[in-house]
Amino acid sequence: MKDKIGIGIIGAGFMGMLHARTFAQLPDAHIAAVSDPVLKKPPEIPGLPKPLDYYTDHKSLLERRDVDAVVVATPENLHRDIVVDSASAGKHVLLEKPIALTINDADAIIDAASKHNVKLMMGHLLRFDTRYAQIKAAVEEKTIGKPLVCYARRNAPIQEARRLGGRVEVEDYISVHDIDQAFWYFNDRAVKVSAEIVEGAVMKELGVHDFIWITIRFKNGGLAIIETGWGLTEGMVKWQRPASWGGFGDVCLELIGEKGSLYLDYRPMTLTAVDEEGWKFPDTLHWPLLHGEIVGDVLEEDRYFLRVIRGEKEIITTGEDGKNALEVVLAAKQSYKEGKPIKL
Repeated sequence: MKDKIGIGIIGAGFMGMLHARTFAQLPDAHIAAVSDPVLKKPPEIPGLPKPLDYYTDHKSLLERRDVDAVVVATPENLHRDIVVDSASAGKHVLLEKPIALTINDADAIIDAASKHNVKLMMGHLLRFDTRYAQIKAAVEEKTIGKPLVCYARRNAPIQEARRLGGRVEVEDYISVHDIDQAFWYFNDRAVKVSAEIVEGAVMKELGVHDFIWITIRFKNGGLAIIETGWGLTEGMVKWQRPASWGGFGDVCLELIGEKGSLYLDYRPMTLTAVDEEGWKFPDTLHWPLLHGEIVGDVLEEDRYFLRVIRGEKEIITTGEDGKNALEVVLAAKQSYKEGKPIKL
């Protein structure tokens, strides 16, 4: 294996450029190029001496011999073709969640990686968060005995819904985080899903619902309740101005077992500010800046991906994990539309 792994970024939005910046910080990675169909000029990444080479067509990026792996951070409806093309070109893939919007697309993604013998790692960020990982370790060490109930809440400000402009519903984009955590903790198969939604300001403005509650029953009796939304109003959570004091949402998780319970609370993320605009709750965990460099969960995820490529680590966020979360999301959609629980 060469000293530096060449990384291509496909999708130059917020997450794509975040990954580009973190990989640029890692000494054993080299950012080779970026592609995005709407790019007008080369993106500039802090820490790089010159702008990246860029393409409007991802296939041109995949032709480069100095690209060993790609980060796919495009809209989810584009994932299938891009991952299949990347696998066919022999490139390893770090795929941002959700894996896809249909089971057929998810299967095609998984099959392509297997057929061409490339690594496919899902960008399920929370598995690289120290606090969520410690809960997993406690489960494996049987600290709380058999897990019985998982309750997770992840409610974002309305600006997050606005950023996506109604292209997906909240369960596609946000609920998958905590659905994946429930699978990780229970290590079991989901057998029944039910869901209810609430419509408010987000529905009026963007045409997608504001909140969803999803209940998942697992084969061995475990129960997960996933509360997700992106309808917190500006008066509740202020963010984006100034940029260094952006906002976070209302996030917590509880895991109750036969012998004990575990509690995680990100309200706020250990740091709070207030000014004439209101209260500010900046992200101090997922991708905060420390002395001009990104630290936190996304950096650990990208570092882990490099170790997977080098054969030093096994993938802990597989394509099958992505498909499991997608199956629950699709069942939740069917449940609230039909008004009944859905058996898997």
